[in-house]
Amino acid sequence: MDDSALQGLYDHCTPAQRQLTLRYFEQLKFSPEGWKICAADFTQKRHSDDQVKFFCLQVMESFIRERYSTCSDDDVLYLRTLFLSWLQTQCNEKSFVRNKMAQLYGLAFVLDYPLKWASFFADLLRCLQPGLAWTVDLYLRILLAIDENVVDRQTIHTAEEHARNVAIKDNMRDTCVPELVESWYQIMVAYEQLDPSICCLTMDVVGAYVSWIDINLIANDRFVGLLLKYLSVKSLRENSATCLTYIVSKGMEPLAKNNLVESFFKILVSVGVFTSATSEDMDVDFETTLAKLMSGMGCALVTSWNKFLKSNDERNLRATREAIESKVPYLHRYLSDEDDGVSEAVIPFAVQYVGILKHYSRSQGNTESIQSLLCIVINKLKYDESYNFTNEGEEEALFVEFRKELKVLFDNIVLLDPKLAFDTVQSSLSHMLANLSYEPFMNVEVALRAFYMLGEIITEKEFGNAGVEGSPWYQMMVIVVESQVSHYDHVAVLLEFYEVLVRYEKFFVTAKHYLPGVMDCFLERGLKNVHITVRSRLCYLFCRFVKTLKNQMDGLAKQVFERLSQLLIVFPDWNEVGAYFTGYDLMFLYEAAGFVIVSCGLSPESSGDLMSRVLTPVVERFRLAMTQLNSTEDMQQQETLAQSIYNLLSFASRASKVFVNHQQTKQSGCLNCFAEALPAFLCGLEVPKQKELLQSGVRQYLHRMIICLGDELLKYVPIAISLLLKDCKSHDILEFIPLINQLITKYKERIAPFLDTVFVSVVQTINKCLNEPCDPSDMEEVRERQNLQKAYYLFISSLTTNDVTQVIANQGAQFLEEVLGTLITGSVEFPDPATQKLCFSIMKKLVDTWACEGGLHGFPEYMYKNILPACFLAPLRATCDLNDGNAYLMLSEIAGVLKAMLSKRGVEMVLYLQGSYLASIRMPPLVAQDFLQRLQHTDAKALKPYLKDLFLELRTASL
Repeated sequence: MDDSALQGLYDHCTPAQRQLTLRYFEQLKFSPEGWKICAADFTQKRHSDDQVKFFCLQVMESFIRERYSTCSDDDVLYLRTLFLSWLQTQCNEKSFVRNKMAQLYGLAFVLDYPLKWASFFADLLRCLQPGLAWTVDLYLRILLAIDENVVDRQTIHTAEEHARNVAIKDNMRDTCVPELVESWYQIMVAYEQLDPSICCLTMDVVGAYVSWIDINLIANDRFVGLLLKYLSVKSLRENSATCLTYIVSKGMEPLAKNNLVESFFKILVSVGVFTSATSEDMDVDFETTLAKLMSGMGCALVTSWNKFLKSNDERNLRATREAIESKVPYLHRYLSDEDDGVSEAVIPFAVQYVGILKHYSRSQGNTESIQSLLCIVINKLKYDESYNFTNEGEEEALFVEFRKELKVLFDNIVLLDPKLAFDTVQSSLSHMLANLSYEPFMNVEVALRAFYMLGEIITEKEFGNAGVEGSPWYQMMVIVVESQVSHYDHVAVLLEFYEVLVRYEKFFVTAKHYLPGVMDCFLERGLKNVHITVRSRLCYLFCRFVKTLKNQMDGLAKQVFERLSQLLIVFPDWNEVGAYFTGYDLMFLYEAAGFVIVSCGLSPESSGDLMSRVLTPVVERFRLAMTQLNSTEDMQQQETLAQSIYNLLSFASRASKVFVNHQQTKQSGCLNCFAEALPAFLCGLEVPKQKELLQSGVRQYLHRMIICLGDELLKYVPIAISLLLKDCKSHDILEFIPLINQLITKYKERIAPFLDTVFVSVVQTINKCLNEPCDPSDMEEVRERQNLQKAYYLFISSLTTNDVTQVIANQGAQFLEEVLGTLITGSVEFPDPATQKLCFSIMKKLVDTWACEGGLHGFPEYMYKNILPACFLAPLRATCDLNDGNAYLMLSEIAGVLKAMLSKRGVEMVLYLQGSYLASIRMPPLVAQDFLQRLQHTDAKALKPYLKDLFLELRTASL
């Protein structure tokens, strides 16, 4: 091997050396002798460096994956001889090298066994040297690699691979499994003291294989005796417990499974395995493994219970229920463990156990068990004192995920007995809020959290809602609102308090007298809180709260606006770390301000004045920022200013969200405020610096103004569109298409004259972006190109759907044919059936509009020549899977196109099909006759399943 070409394997290498190594790797991969060079280098230990060894094995891996199945018999024999020699010679390799070696064995195994290398396991066992730890280690890793390729359910296999794997397992069961199992037992006995790691690896193999081999080979006195003994050996007990978990989880008939689980359970209890560990012997990892074992036993019994339930086997159903109940004390113990990892390990059993309880009525003695589980879950939902709220890291992220799992369990428990759950949570919350000064934050937070979660799972049918005076929810909200919890000085408690207020906002519809105090909480202790986390979340929650209760704020709104307007100061440090509010936060406050203004119930003139107070500082700051942007060449400063400008545009856009149409905006008296801001904002389209971000902000405002300004926007459309189309990139046009589609949908024929002038420009801009060179290996670039094509079809669809197809026709015959050609191409060749469906939908509209007598000149001829063939070519392509949902929907549009053609051209269409087209595609006469009958006498909906069968038949015939 060329040592100079291997320098790129090392950390200290240069980019040039790394590139040289990559080229050398590719050279060896594709060279007929490259794999042999690497095999010899590895086997003869010419290089001692592990990176080089791994490099050699990678080249060999490439050969096995891509060329081994077609190589010569001599090469096959050479590789097998090499493999068997490794079991005798390759000692003291690093773990990652041994894993790669084992992977090569596994890859060759699935290609050769059993037809080409029936003696694989016999050869493996023959070369195994039980007295040498490294050869035993490699043997075990090979078996795990085989499991990964053949059995591992986490590996996704094709139907062909699945059939191959079934055949492999069947052959192994018939020929070699007993010998393999015996070797495992002998290895465990030999290495339990000599090298515990080998013994642990063997138990991993047993656990992997037990799911599909005869259970009696493992579940016997010899093996179980060893595994039980290992449970008391620190270096072996975790792997032993894991192995037992795999054994009890093996798929079996329910009665046999119950007997297996119960026999294991009795033995494990009798030897004290599940007895609480002493503090001196406490090992969280082992406790977690035991919790998984208990969960595995419980889940296995639940599976049996479900099978007995399905077969109405009452006797075994009762016995299984009793067996499950005997595990519940251990479920409680592990679920309530101080360590979250231990608790998490039994959640699968807990969820399934709750599922069983749903089957039994509350009168059957379940109340105590339900309440115990509920209390445990609520207690486990508590934050730990060490939780870092200001700088959340990996530990905090894990707890958040754990909380999500607990919530699923909580929801299921609540559904068992909603009243019991409500009473439990109410009692806890009442106690916490009455003793705020004494309770630690985690107790108060979890009480509020449980109350919040109740509202997500208990329906109004059971307890009414918080807006019904005297309902349980109402009473609970009175306790919350009248408490001093808003003064509690902890981030988690404050956040949960405000989440509760928003969750139960219906309470304030009835209890309006509490609104002033709650608004004070939001505007003073919430939005002015010292913690940025609280302030940031409160911006969103306050916006939601105001939007929901806008009709209840009439007497309060003016005061709220005055206090809120003080917070709408355009801070200069939005983009800086530690800012009082971020730009994103302020967007919610501006949106809230719009709703508050409308809630004031003032005259249009007064409302306009308030909106002007909101928007005028935004426009002024916008102009200042634009001036600064134009005058600076500093890139970092440009980016900061551009982000500020984008935020300002977003503020104005969000302030308008209270209005759902032009009429409402006009009646409110605020229309002029937004209209006057528009010319200033359009200046953002003229600046070449930071163009992408600025245009995004202006587009956002234009989207809103289409809704708010109505026809008053039309005079600004030409300049806005021309600026947006100037020097467009692919990403820009993707963002532009939704805007022009919204304009078309809103204004329809009123915007048609303008569209006549801009249509060609839009299409040419899209085509220019589509014709730019594209690297087919760059999947992101390929996806963007496809998204741009989809956007183009959506644009054409918008024209046809909104009855302005004359815009396309007005561009001249040549350009019209180019556009129609793109539709034909898209309907037949685009690699997405949803987009193909869209193209056919457009063509149906065009047929409806232009194919009738007196329609567009020359269109019927084009229809017969191009659109009709597309209806057959698209579903007949080999890449079209007619069993795919979207492809089947495409057939609906094809049926619609065919029916539309028939409707517009009548007998002429039938005669053309009969006398020309169907014969040209070699459709058998009887099939053609049936097709014509169906087309004429079946509606489009009924035609769709027929077309699917027809095209599948035509495909088969063409083969």
